[in-house]
Amino acid sequence: MAALLLAGVLAAILGFAAHRASICNVRAVAEVVTSGTGYILLGIGKSVLWVSAITIPVFLLMPSAGAGLSGWPLTGAAVLGGFVFGVGAAINGACAFSTLARLADGEGRMLVTGAAFGLGVLCFVLLIDWRLIERPAPTPALIGSLLGWPLVVVAAALAVWAVYEMARLWRTRPAGRCVHALVLAPQYRLSSAAMLIGIAGATIFLIYGSIGYTMTLQQLVEGLHGTRSFPAAASWLLFLAILAGMLLSTWQRRSFRPDWRPRLIWLRNLCGGLLMGAGVALTPGGNDALVLYGIPSLSPHALPAYLAMVVGIGLGQWSMRALLGIELQVACRNDLYTAAETPAKTRRPA
Repeated sequence: MAALLLAGVLAAILGFAAHRASICNVRAVAEVVTSGTGYILLGIGKSVLWVSAITIPVFLLMPSAGAGLSGWPLTGAAVLGGFVFGVGAAINGACAFSTLARLADGEGRMLVTGAAFGLGVLCFVLLIDWRLIERPAPTPALIGSLLGWPLVVVAAALAVWAVYEMARLWRTRPAGRCVHALVLAPQYRLSSAAMLIGIAGATIFLIYGSIGYTMTLQQLVEGLHGTRSFPAAASWLLFLAILAGMLLSTWQRRSFRPDWRPRLIWLRNLCGGLLMGAGVALTPGGNDALVLYGIPSLSPHALPAYLAMVVGIGLGQWSMRALLGIELQVACRNDLYTAAETPAKTRRPA
């Protein structure tokens, strides 16, 4: 019970930090394309480093824990799943985390994304039932086979980086800000959020293993279909804790803006959510599972699937700009997300 309570608090911190910094892979790609900077993408990379900085020393001290980690094989279906998820996220305008964050802000169309996500998973299940595709089988994560002196060097380098990063974040904080003011700041620096997300995600990983909320939703749909058992209670509690952290962030900074009136643009969320659900099932895992668990544990499928997801997001955004004249413009400055999340109509050349 104590471990579950600790994991729940950490999951709430993870959700709070992700909401405050506006972490999103869709915004990350749009920032690179429209602004020529990569602050959000760098923040996501730092989250991976923080997870590795926490977990690798534990695996070195307890080799059995690292050796027992499972991942997923690198297959064409896994890479295709990452790409499909990326295209769907671009159409939806939000990845896994930002879909949940925008729902916490009152955007009703993200409920459409969630419902369509379930339909996408169901399509995957039906294809398995019809024997058109095969369900991916778990495979050992590579981190367990690399436990030796090379990994000790990596762990030492990550420890030095982590100490430097924490000192840098404290030294460069806004003048006169105490810890309380930093925690309640309406906007988090991307690097600060990466630290909180990485430390919280790594600790949850060590306690419960790989628990991504996209995979929890996938297991729920398959449980309703009767092809898998329902998610464990701990998975649900951690999912609800992440959502609670985001809702707490919304309430504290008063950013809740209810928007529940259906509009034609919600069809984008329907199409996007459908592709996201199918992509998560194919990979398996969405960007939450890949960033916080798959890549740090060196699951064979994780990095290729994530790169395919980034390509899918880029292609999806390019297609919407070319075919519909819609461009997502994102700007960051000094490690802060600054631009409003507004799809801007672009003027087509005469």
